[in-house]
Amino acid sequence: MLTLLIILPLLAASFLVLLTYGREKYTGPLVLAGSLITSLMILYASMSSFGKIQELNWFGISGYTIHITTQLLPLNVILSLLIGLITPLIMFYSMGYMEYKTERPRFFFEMGIFASSMLLFAIAGNFITMFIAWEMLGITSYLLIGFWYKRENAPYAARKSISTIIIGDFAMLAAMLIIWSSYHTFSFASILASPSSLYLSIAMFMVLIACFTKSAQFPFHEWLSDAMEGPTPVSAFLHSSTMVKAGVFLVLVLFPLFMKAGLSELILAIGIISAVLGASNAISSHHVKKILAYSTIEDLGLMFVAIGLHAIVAAVLFFIVQAFYKALLFMSAGSIMRANNEEEDIYKLYGSAKRKLLYIPTVIGVLSIAGIFPLSGFFGKAAIDTAAASNAYAYIILVIIDFATSAYIFRWLFIHSRKPSKSAAVDYSKIPKSMVYAGVIASILVVLAAFAFFDMGSVQSYSDYSLSISISVIDSIIETAAVAFGLVVSYLLFMKAKPTGEIRTKAYYILFNSVAINAAYLYISKAVMYFAEGISVIDELIYGFFASGGEGLLAISDKLRKIVTGDSNNYLIAFVAGIILIILLLLV
Repeated sequence: MLTLLIILPLLAASFLVLLTYGREKYTGPLVLAGSLITSLMILYASMSSFGKIQELNWFGISGYTIHITTQLLPLNVILSLLIGLITPLIMFYSMGYMEYKTERPRFFFEMGIFASSMLLFAIAGNFITMFIAWEMLGITSYLLIGFWYKRENAPYAARKSISTIIIGDFAMLAAMLIIWSSYHTFSFASILASPSSLYLSIAMFMVLIACFTKSAQFPFHEWLSDAMEGPTPVSAFLHSSTMVKAGVFLVLVLFPLFMKAGLSELILAIGIISAVLGASNAISSHHVKKILAYSTIEDLGLMFVAIGLHAIVAAVLFFIVQAFYKALLFMSAGSIMRANNEEEDIYKLYGSAKRKLLYIPTVIGVLSIAGIFPLSGFFGKAAIDTAAASNAYAYIILVIIDFATSAYIFRWLFIHSRKPSKSAAVDYSKIPKSMVYAGVIASILVVLAAFAFFDMGSVQSYSDYSLSISISVIDSIIETAAVAFGLVVSYLLFMKAKPTGEIRTKAYYILFNSVAINAAYLYISKAVMYFAEGISVIDELIYGFFASGGEGLLAISDKLRKIVTGDSNNYLIAFVAGIILIILLLLV
């Protein structure tokens, strides 16, 4: 199976790095080489096996054969190519980022397995293959988020992420059981071609819950901001082309089933809520990476909004362009933090404008995420705005989000662009070249990604759903006006006014709803704990009741056993007494 073999070079390199302890200088180049070979194999497989679905027998049980199924349909090719482009870039960036040699083998091993898992997910053609990759993504993300486990918050963040994701894992397992009982197959192609069944809505709702947990959608979104405790390359990889995209991708692949199940309105509603929450928290947060994390929640929400509006090609376009600008911005954030002694508060970051080779790519990323023509982010956001034009409520919210995105991302840029004070310890010369050059390459990809808009015809329609993409001139003007307004507001507040600290008003505490949502998590977890304790008490009472009954019957049997003496006269008397008792009962 050629499509399955594309994972092997990266997977082999990941295991080989475990042998590099004591020779850590080979670790980064080894995984980089493995990822580059994998990228070439993805490109070759995309051309030679395009449109093919391949099966590999795994094992049989009760007359059924379980397959490892792969496919390279248009959506699979798109995600595979994204992973193939971004993985070497992240590995190259990581070569300079990982300072301590002893950490490199473990880090690159986990990153390699993480990338391999996402690539397996990208080419999965049935639920079995998908679920294997799905679980590996959860395990490796847990390890990477908690990579610096000696830090105070890293283990907590890792546990929070895996605890949230495991809710989706159970939902996915339940969905798979329902799908198997209904269709007797796990193949995506077979299920999509089958008629709707009685339990389809329940199964797809369970799949949707799993997708929401993986893609950090309301109410499961708060784990993603805490995941910033992991190394910056992990954040760049996680938010651009790997795990958080898994939920969106699966909804895209199974889109007709979600429509048959009548879940498009739910997808739209959750997408809007998540986008609003992401934008509001990004406006008010002051953590340099968490601002970008909340913007990812917003981006993923917008993808779900497009899917809910049946604008599949617009969702796919935004899926593509977001990967490049988000990877770039996280890499830029890591470089700026490195120059400022790993400071994370944007109000304590300075001088990014001094290093032009870092600053110019950062500006390109900011312009793209804001949605400024002609960069790729503009096409992605404008396409979604045009798709929402027929839904007045959704359209108004999206325009407000366009303004908010522009405001917070230019705030993010302006603050760390300030000239450093004399007391500030800032040194941009110590940023490793691989980190800077990786950002330059990513900025080029951000610019080139704009051309994806003109080649979206490769995303073929499925079932009875016609797929097309368009951008209205009026919607483009409105989107640009909202972005320009956000830029002006941000400039006046954070560039011209030159704030020395975070602006905290009543609006801040309303916008930064992360605190309230985490408090809700705490109350819910306590409620579940109390419920479990109540169930435990009831269980003990039931056990005690039956245990006491058993002990009573045992005592009676002990007493009755003593009347067994072997004397026939006693037995005769007992027999006669029993007959008399029965007659009396019958007469009564």
